[in-house]
Amino acid sequence: MNISAFETNQLDELMEFLDDNLNENYEKNVFLNIRKRWPEGFLIVENKGEIVGACCGAILPNEKLRVLILVLQRDYQRQGIGKDLMNRMIKSSKIFGVKKITLEVRKDSEAIQFYRKLGLSSVDLLPCYYQDGCDGIVMEKHL
Repeated sequence: MNISAFETNQLDELMEFLDDNLNENYEKNVFLNIRKRWPEGFLIVENKGEIVGACCGAILPNEKLRVLILVLQRDYQRQGIGKDLMNRMIKSSKIFGVKKITLEVRKDSEAIQFYRKLGLSSVDLLPCYYQDGCDGIVMEKHL
């Protein structure tokens, strides 16, 4: 298993991975823009040359790290990889003086428990936030 920075030549494989593992649909240029703004905050997990996980974030004003995507294939969950990805993103964000992590998660997602174990708390509800109408929950953690 290898965790490395996302490279643009992985874009097509990343899009296929996200289509298979997320309910949301994204345009390719979104990920190119995210990478351009903060390449150290865009990580890929590979096993035997195949993408099995990804995470990316953005540095926001007011000393915030916003986690945009954190997803692993089901077979790779509950092995500490997600925690490792979050820790790497947080470490890379410290240079910007980040003091708070924020993210949105589906109200019906098992990931809520994962984020709570990492110390994030629910702070707001976003009605019909996702493309399929599912509500979102805003979670935050002060560092």
